[in-house]
Amino acid sequence: MIRHIVLFRLKPGFSWESPEVREAEALQQRMGEEIEELREWTCGRNVSDRPVAYDYAVIGLLDDEAAVARYLAHPFHHETASSWTPISDRVIADIEEDPPRQAASPSPRHPEGE
Repeated sequence: MIRHIVLFRLKPGFSWESPEVREAEALQQRMGEEIEELREWTCGRNVSDRPVAYDYAVIGLLDDEAAVARYLAHPFHHETASSWTPISDRVIADIEEDPPRQAASPSPRHPEGE
């Protein structure tokens, strides 16, 4: 599995009230519905006020590198990514992810002397 992560920082002069930002955000929210390769899709505004924080994040889950390539080539991805280009700077990471594992069960406690 590949976890696709993109962080966006709005460029000076743009805010959440800017029509271009609202349009980009609306497109981004549709991504999971539009591209079948995405097994999971989460996106949203950052709630942290730390100076190093980015403004917006998207996180997707895809089966493998071939699925990532199809996702990146999809016309809706191109439209959405292009909407962010003039209004933000971004960084990405695609990381390999193992399927979820069960957490280990806690060991039962044995009182001393037992």
